Amino acid sequence: MIYKDNYLSEKDYQILYEGITSDYFPLYFNLYKDYSDDADSLGNFQFTHSFYGSFTRTSAFNLVAPLVEKINPKSLIRVKLNLNPYSQELIVGNYHQDQTFKCKGAIYYLNTNNGYTLFKEGEKKVASVKNRIVFFDADEYHLGTNSTDCKNRLVLNFNYF
Repeated sequence: MIYKDNYLSEKDYQILYEGITSDYFPLYFNLYKDYSDDADSLGNFQFTHSFYGSFTRTSAFNLVAPLVEKINPKSLIRVKLNLNPYSQELIVGNYHQDQTFKCKGAIYYLNTNNGYTLFKEGEKKVASVKNRIVFFDADEYHLGTNSTDCKNRLVLNFNYF
C-alpha cells in the first residue's frame, strides 16, 4: 500500500470534482456499502456511480479519463464513485476485498474530511485528503468510513490489471 498526494493537476482535479458534485451528475442509492454489511443497519447505505464495469462505460466516463490515463492500466475491471453521507457518528464499515483474485486497486479521495480507509494488514490508515490516491492489491482487506465534519465523503475506487 502506497499513497501519493496532489495526484492530479489542480485543473484536472477541479474539473473532476465540479463534474461529480454538479446538480446534474447521476448518483444511485445502494442499500449496502459492501456485500458483507448488515443490510438492515440504518447507517449501511451509500450513493454510487459506476463509471466502468462489465466492459461498459457510462456517458460520464470522460470525467475520470485523466485519472485512468495517469494510472495507466492494462485493462480496467471497475471504476466506481462512492458517496458516503454525513452522520453525527463516524460509521466504520466492514473489512472487505474489492476482488477475490489478484489485481490492482486504487482509491482516489475527492474531498478532505475526517473519514479514512483502514487496511487490515498492519492496520495502516489512510486519511481522506482531497487529490490523494492510494494504491493497493485489490484482494487486500480494507474498510472505509463516512465523515462527521462535512456533508459527504467522496472516493473513486479503481480495480484493474
